[in-house]
Amino acid sequence: MRQMPVRVSRLWVVLLSVTLVCTALIAPSVAWAQTDEAFTCPNTGGTLVIATPGDPVSLNGVYANDGLSVAVLSYIYNPLVLGGRTWVGLNGEVHGGLAESWDISEDGLTYTFNLREGVMWHDGEPLTADDVIFTFQTIQDPEGESVQFRGGFLQNGEPIPFEAPDDHTVVATLSQPSATFLTDITVPIVPRHVLEGQDLREGPFNREPVGTGPFKLVEWRTGESLTLEAFDDYFWGRPCLDRVIFRIIPDEQARVNALLTGEVDLLSPVPGASVERVQQDDNFNLYTAEEDSLFFIAFNPLNPPLDNVLVRQALFVALDRQAIVDTVLQGFGIVNNSHFSAPVPFYEQDKLGGYDYDPERAAAMLDEAGVTDADGDGWRDFDGATWEPQFVSFNLGTASRYGEVAQVALAYWEDVGVKVNLELKDFGVLVEEIYAENKWEKPFDFHNSGVANEFGVQPGAYWVFYTTTEAVGPNFMNYNNPDVNALFEEAAAIVDYDARMAMYEEIEQVLWEDLPSIPLYRRTVPVALSARYNPDDAVVDVSTGTNFKYPERLYMNP
Repeated sequence: MRQMPVRVSRLWVVLLSVTLVCTALIAPSVAWAQTDEAFTCPNTGGTLVIATPGDPVSLNGVYANDGLSVAVLSYIYNPLVLGGRTWVGLNGEVHGGLAESWDISEDGLTYTFNLREGVMWHDGEPLTADDVIFTFQTIQDPEGESVQFRGGFLQNGEPIPFEAPDDHTVVATLSQPSATFLTDITVPIVPRHVLEGQDLREGPFNREPVGTGPFKLVEWRTGESLTLEAFDDYFWGRPCLDRVIFRIIPDEQARVNALLTGEVDLLSPVPGASVERVQQDDNFNLYTAEEDSLFFIAFNPLNPPLDNVLVRQALFVALDRQAIVDTVLQGFGIVNNSHFSAPVPFYEQDKLGGYDYDPERAAAMLDEAGVTDADGDGWRDFDGATWEPQFVSFNLGTASRYGEVAQVALAYWEDVGVKVNLELKDFGVLVEEIYAENKWEKPFDFHNSGVANEFGVQPGAYWVFYTTTEAVGPNFMNYNNPDVNALFEEAAAIVDYDARMAMYEEIEQVLWEDLPSIPLYRRTVPVALSARYNPDDAVVDVSTGTNFKYPERLYMNP
């Protein structure tokens, strides 16, 4: 069995991405287009079975943004361009998707996208510019449900105007230059003729999606499986495989067993404790790469005493993050020392400090903040009573590792006298309660969450975590620092690359001191694929929702 690294060089990715962004801003009149390479399948037919821990929340591309949903909808939809939020694809590089090419005006305010001709929806209708306009305006609608995407389609709180002068041209007119525009708009394009008039959250489209992607959904059996079939008219060529099946297996060990017995063909990630066993099995190839990800514990600073930064800092010092990586992840992760993940150009592993694990120091900081054991019962008190913060996390059966991380954090905080109540909830329930709407009322004091393969090298995309605006509302952790809000807005309009990165680095420092959340780790992801499949042309890539750069090029060995 060969252990094979994913063929990605971080340095090359960062340098290329920087070059693309700088070129677009310094010489904006130059058009850019992807070079489409013809591909002929060496073999056709067959079914790829993928293990997944739970049902998607939704398959509506402009509503769903959770990992379980994205893993499926990445096979079904295409964005206008590849390389940013929700469609990091190709490791942060900006590439053409449904747009074959685009031009940017000299002043950086007008973007003209030229759509590919002959792109078809899964129901046989042609894609037009009207579908793109409908998608973007649906996201911009303040009465809609696309709360996680909306901010990227606004400038100064106002919707960016999009127009369609003809069926294959989309024109965006910005009020000021934006360094993040191309990456902000990488969302799945949905069909107007199917979705118009439906409720984004509850409408039938959520379970019966129509996309332009390489595979189309033909069956969703709740709690059991989702079956996708190859789309014969896919514009980049019919997939080599006939179908992809997502097999829903909530239990982690059961997913591993299903892999080893041949019931499933792809498992991502392989639990650290099972990696060696998979490595020793010649029926699989293992691909391992550091993932563009950031997992963290969020505070709700509206709930005292978490409104005191000293309390938040003390709780950080009370955690041994390396121990969490070593025990919960079995070493398949790296402690992340920033509120940005490693692909951003200014990330340095040891640049920031001050929060080394030190329970004695953490206890002293809590004492200084007035969170003390006033009655001598071993638990810290606040405002005349035992402080019992609520830690809400994902249920162990539906979201791997979140519940375990929460339990370990709880134990560390109990060591310094903080009595934490832990509540584990189903994945879909928490998505509805915390992420589906931007509202101030949140059911937690602590909540651990994470992002993977969503932002790439563009630090501006992190606004969704750390900014609160009148137009969009609060972020999911209720963090609202006017200085951070203003810095993110100002940075997005700075054309000079070095000056822009310097401002994001300033944001990094403010966040590290103000601590809206505790950054924990980024993952190192082992992916197991049955040796019956040849991924050389598909290219295994953990930065994409499909786990392949070109999923239509995956084929079974003859």
